[in-house]
Amino acid sequence: MVKYFLRYGLYVLTGFVPFLSLAADAPSGLTRAQAVQLALENNPQLQAAGRQVDAARARRLQADGFDPPTVFWDVEEADSGGPSRFGSQVYGIEQSVEWFGVRRARKQATDLGIEAATASLERLRLRITAQTQKAFDRVLLADGTVRLLQQLVALTGEAVGISRVRFKSGTGKYVDLLRTRIARQRLRNDLRDAKIAAADARRRLGVLLGNDAGTLTVSGELRYRPLQLDRDAWLAKIDQTGPTFILLKRRAEQADKAYAATRKARLPEITVGLGRQRLYDGANANYAWAGQLGLKFPLPGSDRQRGLEGEALAEARAIQDRGRALRLRAQARLQQRYNEAEALAAQLASYNDAILPDVEDQLKAAQQEYRVRRIDALNLLDVYNTYLDTHRAYLNTLTRYRAVVADLETLGEDLWEVEL
Repeated sequence: MVKYFLRYGLYVLTGFVPFLSLAADAPSGLTRAQAVQLALENNPQLQAAGRQVDAARARRLQADGFDPPTVFWDVEEADSGGPSRFGSQVYGIEQSVEWFGVRRARKQATDLGIEAATASLERLRLRITAQTQKAFDRVLLADGTVRLLQQLVALTGEAVGISRVRFKSGTGKYVDLLRTRIARQRLRNDLRDAKIAAADARRRLGVLLGNDAGTLTVSGELRYRPLQLDRDAWLAKIDQTGPTFILLKRRAEQADKAYAATRKARLPEITVGLGRQRLYDGANANYAWAGQLGLKFPLPGSDRQRGLEGEALAEARAIQDRGRALRLRAQARLQQRYNEAEALAAQLASYNDAILPDVEDQLKAAQQEYRVRRIDALNLLDVYNTYLDTHRAYLNTLTRYRAVVADLETLGEDLWEVEL
């Protein structure tokens, strides 16, 4: 019996130890990288952009095809009675073919359309990546603000307790008790607002993840990460491989090809047909093969053709002009964003090297001096407010810096809209 219990105990332990190990290793919430992965898999906007690539490929298939053939049957009435009610007959099939070069230009335009749709999809992918990273950091910022306010509520509660004891013992002022109580109530109200903001930040993140639930649990913390991008090399890379710039180039090239195809429409359209002919003279019927060749000439200088060419040319020039304007704005915005990264990095260095340590020391000193009655509640609360404002400013600066880094790493695709 003892051996049985020992074996059973070992079995239970060996069975539960791996489970406990896995539970300890499992993350307590969604990480930033996991959030980005979920957004790329489930975001409806990204899925819709993928459908646009499918539509561009379908347009390429259309450009590679021909108009459907026409089956025809021409008959004549017989002049006299005979073995058939009809006289001469021709039945067969005919196919219209555009002049050489028109179809090729149209295929080239649709090829560029596929590349433009792919660049647009990649642009949206990077944009959603940046938006998800920013939204995730806003959740971390909201959670950090909640924890900071909870800490200040606890510290102010301690000050209320000290002030109450002193007032009841006759060694403290009633005004100090009122000041600390008012400060605690105000901080509690701020804490309620911060919790509402945290819930809203979670809902906004959930929308990007393709989930409208606002009960997401995240893990991680706001940390400073030095910028590892060389400005000139980074800008050169974006100019060559940035999805926005690729999209601008392909749309301009596509508009040029569409204009070339419209100009080639001046040339005739060829119709080729093949059929079987029955000739009937009222007494005898003879059969032979029949061929057909037709040319459909557009009217030279017609209003319709000139209008089509003028519209295609105007559209091509408009796309080029809008592309140049957007390119200039994008390059200026990228330069500005890099400058913001450098400035925010300098501010964070100042916070970490001097401001935050000094604020921590000031807080500890003020707490100690209030306990030994060297300062009153007004001075203590002033130190608390300084501590709260400084840490809030630091968290906001760190969040802004991480947002800038997210924009730089995703080639700035979340900084502008593209309308061509």
